[in-house]
Amino acid sequence: MTIFRFALLRSMRQKVTLGLLCIAPLAMIFIEQLWSPEYGTGFLFYGLVVMFAAFSLVRLTMTDRVSGTIVRIFAAPVTTIQYLAQNLLAFWLILNVPTLLMIGIGSIRYGWEVNRTALLLLCYLVFNAAAITLSLAWNAMFHSKVMADTIFSVVVSFMALLGGVFIPLPMLPDFLQKIGMATPLYWFSNAITRIQGQEAAEGYWSSILIMLLFSAAFLLFGGKRRLE
Repeated sequence: MTIFRFALLRSMRQKVTLGLLCIAPLAMIFIEQLWSPEYGTGFLFYGLVVMFAAFSLVRLTMTDRVSGTIVRIFAAPVTTIQYLAQNLLAFWLILNVPTLLMIGIGSIRYGWEVNRTALLLLCYLVFNAAAITLSLAWNAMFHSKVMADTIFSVVVSFMALLGGVFIPLPMLPDFLQKIGMATPLYWFSNAITRIQGQEAAEGYWSSILIMLLFSAAFLLFGGKRRLE
């Protein structure tokens, strides 16, 4: 059994996480106010769901390290890069399935334009990668799952506040917006705002690029520390 297949199978056993990923967007997609151009909070709330789901999935690799399973895995001809790449790819694909479902239903129900739908899809695909790699980097810093879980919940709540999930970015004080820029949620919210047409569209692509840079930085940090 390949690592990729193994990662998919054990991820599918995370019933709470998968339930959250599937039920949350399907429940929200039929509340029209959440997806209107004036508000669009549904897009941002789902981003928050993705953050917690990504953390739950990537935590499986922390379990491998803490339990010693990783030692047995590396007894086989498997490199660190292969292990990480196949696990992260599996987690990313799992996040993308409900994302595609949500965007597909939303585009049909609300008649979103093809261009807008494509921009939304790209935004989520990039943000999902950022959420996965952020979770990798975060789990790499802890040896206790309880501590990692507790602190992560607090940090993500602050990231959501500073990133415009709970309060629209234009309504935040300038100094809080500057702090929020250090988080991928800020740039995700910024990209969603541009898609909604509330500000100039040029900033969309810079937000996508910055989320990709976050992903690369988190991957380098987490990949280096995760197996130490």
